[in-house]
Amino acid sequence: MPPSGKDRPVVRHRSLPESVHAVLRYRILNNLIPAGAPLLEVPLAKEFGVSRTTIRTAMRELQAERLIEISPRRGSTVSRMSESDAREVCFARYALESVAVRGLDQQGRIALADRMDAVVGDMSLHAAAGDLAGMVAADTDFHHLIVEASGHPLVVDIWSRLSGQMGALMRSLLDGRPMTLHDTVRRHARLVETFRTSDPDTADDALREHYVLRELPPLEAD
Repeated sequence: MPPSGKDRPVVRHRSLPESVHAVLRYRILNNLIPAGAPLLEVPLAKEFGVSRTTIRTAMRELQAERLIEISPRRGSTVSRMSESDAREVCFARYALESVAVRGLDQQGRIALADRMDAVVGDMSLHAAAGDLAGMVAADTDFHHLIVEASGHPLVVDIWSRLSGQMGALMRSLLDGRPMTLHDTVRRHARLVETFRTSDPDTADDALREHYVLRELPPLEAD
């Protein structure tokens, strides 16, 4: 007998705009479409076999993530992140994740550290394979665990809106090679260990250093 009611699994299919958005987002985050490059509706509509309205809907989502800029004169272009923008994104993410860190007791931090450590294992595999796209995705998963532990859905939602920019920043940091993929794994592993063994103030300080106090390399000028 087939499952019925609440026991039936729900399968969610992406709409056309969601599918186009996902592909373009992947290309932007992985530098397949570099900063400053134009996104032209007609060629994209032809490539994807969709209407220009679908392309425009996908682009509005990318604009909401601040991955592209849309202007009447220049059209749509991939955003260039300034150094001040990068620092603002890092601080905002830290502030939102700090809510979770300070709200957890010792057992909560240890349980969170165990979940984070599993993602560090995935990061190690991506580093060994030289997989930048996988590393960016794993970094998002890692920090999502932290903010999710806050127990505040609105905080998680606000944090999620910064994921595109943080992914773009991480890609810039790694492409510029001031740190390697293996360096990235080590930085996250240190954060896990601090969460597991330290008090809330020390854990929060480590998170702040992870995001805010490290030196950011100069980003591409406009």
